[in-house]
Amino acid sequence: MYAAGEKAYHMANLVLDVAEKLGCHRVYAAGACVSPSHHAVKPRVVSVASSEKLTEEVTRYQNTILISEMGGREGEGVITGLNGLLLAVAKKRGLDSICLMGEIPDWLSGSPFPYPMASKSVLEVFADILGIRIDLGILDRMVAQIEEIIEKIYEGFPPEIKERYDQRKFVAQAKPGGISEEDAKWIKEHIGEFFQKGGQGGEKSI
Repeated sequence: MYAAGEKAYHMANLVLDVAEKLGCHRVYAAGACVSPSHHAVKPRVVSVASSEKLTEEVTRYQNTILISEMGGREGEGVITGLNGLLLAVAKKRGLDSICLMGEIPDWLSGSPFPYPMASKSVLEVFADILGIRIDLGILDRMVAQIEEIIEKIYEGFPPEIKERYDQRKFVAQAKPGGISEEDAKWIKEHIGEFFQKGGQGGEKSI
């Protein structure tokens, strides 16, 4: 369902063709970053920039972290897909480029609903970079709805999994920890079961 290979490269160039015709000198991309984080903690914005100067700039904004500082990535600073390709092609063309990605807790990465908390974090940083104000009213209402659904799922965790998962609130988010792969598997299965039963109508309120 996603462009790959030569098709993706062609698509990235088409986007940048338009950018250059409009006189753009900097390209921004946005996405999500799966992270060993806790749903009750504000998602950080994971950033990748095309130069050291831009990296220094973007990390000056609140709630940002470099992808190389994420736990479990062994110091790598690479993104895949069209976002990563846009950054690479833009750099080749001499355009500045930055990718901003909102954190999504790993166990929610395959959930059948959006994660607007991450979107809100990205928009807040982007607005700060551009020096503009964005009305987040509609997004805030969506955040409240999704948080209610997630809390219902969270309350169904077995006590031992909940206890390990909650450790993520108190340790540096850059360090993975808390739940094991087995715990994460149980949680994902629980999400599927929750929505098969209808989730008490929660998913219909989006």
